[in-house]
Parts: sequence; C-alpha cells; structure tokens
Amino acid sequence: MTPWLWLAAPFIGILLGLFGAGGGMLTVPLLMYGAGLPLKQAIATSVWIVAGVSLVAAFHQRAWRVVHSALLFFFSIGGIAGSVGGTWLGIQVAPAVQQALFGILLLVVSVWTWRARLQISPPPALTCHCISALLVGGGLGMLTGLLGVGGGFLMVPALIALGISHFPTAVAHSLLLITVNAASSGMTNIGRVAVEPQTLATVGTLAAMGSIIGSRILRFIPLKPLQRGFSLGLALLGTAMLIQLSIA
Repeated sequence: MTPWLWLAAPFIGILLGLFGAGGGMLTVPLLMYGAGLPLKQAIATSVWIVAGVSLVAAFHQRAWRVVHSALLFFFSIGGIAGSVGGTWLGIQVAPAVQQALFGILLLVVSVWTWRARLQISPPPALTCHCISALLVGGGLGMLTGLLGVGGGFLMVPALIALGISHFPTAVAHSLLLITVNAASSGMTNIGRVAVEPQTLATVGTLAAMGSIIGSRILRFIPLKPLQRGFSLGLALLGTAMLIQLSIA
C-alpha cells in the first residue's frame, strides 16, 4: 500500500461519521489507486470496510436511540434483497461499465451534496411510508452490491423525503442501513471474489478510527464548508475516473 493511503483511509470514517455517507465513494478509488486492487476486488473489499466502519459510527452515535423501527425494518428488507441482486449483477458486468457508472455516480452525488440543505432542528413526529421505504431500500441496496458504495448520499435525502428531516437522525438511520446492505453484499461475494485480508484489516481499522472523529466533529462544527469541500472532491474524483476510462 502507498503511504498516502494510510493518510487518506481515516477520511472514509470521518465522512461516514459526519454525513452517514461517502465512505464507499472514497474506499473503492483508494483501494484501486492506493492498494493496486482490480476494480471488482476493490468493490468486494470496500463493502466489508464500509459495513464495519458504519457499524462503529452507529454505535458511537448511539443510533438506536433515534431509530424509527418500522421504517428501518422495511428499508432493510428492501436493501438486503437489492444488495444481493446488485452483487450478482456486478460480478457479471465488465469492469469498464462499473467504473463508468461509478464515475457518473460521483458527479451526480457531488451536485446533490453541493445543493442539499441540511437541517439540524429537532425531529418531528414520523409516519412510516413503508412501501416507499421498501422500494427505495431495494434500489439503494442494488447500488451497494453493484458499485461497492453504501449509497448514503442517496440514502440520506431519501430518508429526508420519507419524513426524517432532522439531519443527525437521518445520519443515524443511514449508518445502520449501510451496515446491513454492505454486509449482505459482502456475504454474497464470498467464494466469488477474493478479498485481501491485510488490506481489509488495515484500511478498515484506520477508517473506523476516523468514524469516531467524524461523529464527534458532527456536534461542534458547521457542516456547510465540509459539505462544499466534499462536493468538489467527489466531482474531481469522478472526472478523473471517467478520463482514465476514456484514455485506457
């Protein structure tokens, strides 16, 4: 692994702790360019890292205290089914297709991240839109399995649309859902795509440490500058991946 990977890995966790999202979008490129893993192996490794780090961040934020159990249940059922299907699909498609989709996703999410309005007011009462949660969870689970991302930057706005307008509460739900989706994808990959244990352990540990830092920062610093900076970073990374693909 390159030295800069050791420096960059904690930011996976910092982003998950801050936004309930963004971990997989950094993990896959870091594993490709920092650890030299092929795309499919990077995706298979990423889902385990994202699952573990999201669980650490959820535990540190005591996410269970604010969980809407019915919404979480239906979202999780859809997510598990979608992640299994997405993982199977990801094994079948060409790596170039996955890289193109990943680059496009980074650009789309960078636009959303720049424009999103994050609310920190107390959460209102929530009614479960259970069928919508099941369907949206399935779509985001498919994304996790196909591209190795937790889908949090799509999951958080989806949760807000389903009634969780309080940003820290949406983050807590997102962390738990990412854990379920990513772990489901990882188990589906067993015996199909190899995972490098040393890289998984090293990056996962550093990212888990970062998630604790991110969870603490969430309470004290303004989110807008971080939101804008991360948006620009995603745009640059997505553009770089698409340019590399076009000249390969």
